[in-house]
Parts: sequence; structure tokens; C-alpha cells
Amino acid sequence: KSVWALQEAAKRGIQTGGHLIFGLPGESRSMMLDSADIVSKLPLNTVKFHQLQIVKATRMAKDYEENPEAFTLFTLDEYIDFICEYLGRLRPSLVIERLAGEANPEYNLTNRWNLRYDKVLDLIEKRLEETDCWQGKFYSNT
Repeated sequence: KSVWALQEAAKRGIQTGGHLIFGLPGESRSMMLDSADIVSKLPLNTVKFHQLQIVKATRMAKDYEENPEAFTLFTLDEYIDFICEYLGRLRPSLVIERLAGEANPEYNLTNRWNLRYDKVLDLIEKRLEETDCWQGKFYSNT
């Protein structure tokens, strides 16, 4: 139904956006990377990305404490490598509004990178330059 709603909105000239959280329970790295192909084919104008952050005293926090191996939690370096690879697969015309999340450390059970978003963004940009990668580098419209 989500794809249908996006298509109908796009037909009517309504701007559409998506929001992906990487590392949800049961998600593998390859599944997350493969989603770039799906996202690229959707009639989205914008998209936001961020790593899973588990907020204390929530149902997900309880699930994480009971079954941590079901979750993919990124270190900062792992996430930077991942998001750069993901960007390389993503449709170049898609506007990216956010590349990482930043939950208040007081409430965040996981992913305590101790960096503000602007610093994470700087590191992502630096890694893209170092690896000669850019949004759409590996994108194929087939």
C-alpha cells in the first residue's frame, strides 16, 4: 500500500519523501544495501537516513536487551563505510535530507558516537572523497 500511495501522490504532483532506519531487527548489511535499488525506483523526491538508535525504556530497548544479536548496530566507522557504499548505489537525482541520526545521549541506549551530526557529516564527506565515491556512482537505471 505504501508504494501505491507514493505513486498516487506523485501522479498528482505531490512531493514525496522517505525515511530509512538502518539496523532494524533481522536486517543484514546486504538487505540494507539492496534497499538502495528499491528506494531509487520509488517516486520519491527526498529521503532521510539514519542508523538505528534504541531509546531507553521502550519496547525496542526491551527487545534489544533480550535478543541483541537480532540488531545491527553500527560503530561510527562501520556506519560511515556503509552509508558511503549506500550512496554510491542510490539514484543521483534523489535529494538527501539527512545521513545520520542524533538521539539525546541521555535517552540513547546504543550508538553513542559522542559526535554532533555536523561532525558525522564531515566524516562522511571526507570518506566519500577518500574513496572517490559519490551519490549514484554505481547506480544503474535498469
